[in-house]
Amino acid sequence: MKWLFLVHQIHTPTSRERVKVWRMTRKVGAVLYRNSVYVLPYSKERLEDFQWLSQEIRDSEGEASVFVSDSQDEKEDKNLRRLFDDSKKEEYRALLASVGILTSRVQQSKVTGRSSSMVRKMMNECEKLENEFISIQKTDFFGQALASECESKLRAARMAIVSMAPLRAEQPIAKTHHRDFQRKTWSTREHIHIDRVCSAWLIRRFIDRQAKFVFARETGIPKRTVPFDVAGAEFSHHGDNCTFETLLRAFEIRDPVLDSMAEIVHDIDLKDRKFGRPEASGVDMIIRSLSDSLRDDRRALEVGSILLDALYTYLSDGKKRR
Repeated sequence: MKWLFLVHQIHTPTSRERVKVWRMTRKVGAVLYRNSVYVLPYSKERLEDFQWLSQEIRDSEGEASVFVSDSQDEKEDKNLRRLFDDSKKEEYRALLASVGILTSRVQQSKVTGRSSSMVRKMMNECEKLENEFISIQKTDFFGQALASECESKLRAARMAIVSMAPLRAEQPIAKTHHRDFQRKTWSTREHIHIDRVCSAWLIRRFIDRQAKFVFARETGIPKRTVPFDVAGAEFSHHGDNCTFETLLRAFEIRDPVLDSMAEIVHDIDLKDRKFGRPEASGVDMIIRSLSDSLRDDRRALEVGSILLDALYTYLSDGKKRR
């Protein structure tokens, strides 16, 4: 197996630079092999991580070099893998302990009573633990056995918290025909974000290819337009569905790739992590940055549509590979 080794030396007398290096190595998932030597399983991306880290050390007046080694010793490979296994085991055990404490509080609150603010607080805590789990997984290069237990217990904790809150009733979504919504002007609230950007993209690509869009204040939505993601509109949130999901169901669009995109939009827009899509945080950041930096809804939709086309292609290719 191929390995990467970072050999470094810090010359400053204070511990500040040493702590900084330790934090950076932890961030990329490296483990300490021997004194001042860190190791990672080889990949081009991890090689870049070590090269970047080496530069950081040299910029701090230290010394650092990166070596690539193709091990021919099976015993040494096992020893190196064990280092990563032990490191992740420790992280997963700490996370399991935190999940256990949260689960105990959830069970206790069912007996002693709970307020809506308490439920929200526990859900926020659960989300922090879920994000921590995702962070650990990113550098779990060899699939530590405790990962599945952590995932299972986090899911159980989330379900227990969700069961404490009143469920929103599922509202029926009327079926419509594409032919009745061609060459229309569609309207929605200004300052568009995830659900409105993605819904507008869906409309123009899969429902009404010659659709025109109007962005206005919610109190100023023009008449004789088709409103979407507007309170009380036919094409808006229905029960547990965001507007993107409503449009898919209303127009009976059956496409597994769009179903995956709907899960991403749902997780971002409703913030309930119902589907636990790992792409959600990245897509949210990109769309939010577009809307905030461009400050032009038409331009944000134009650029956002290019990105969503690319996401659709990427997800399509992923499903073909399976």
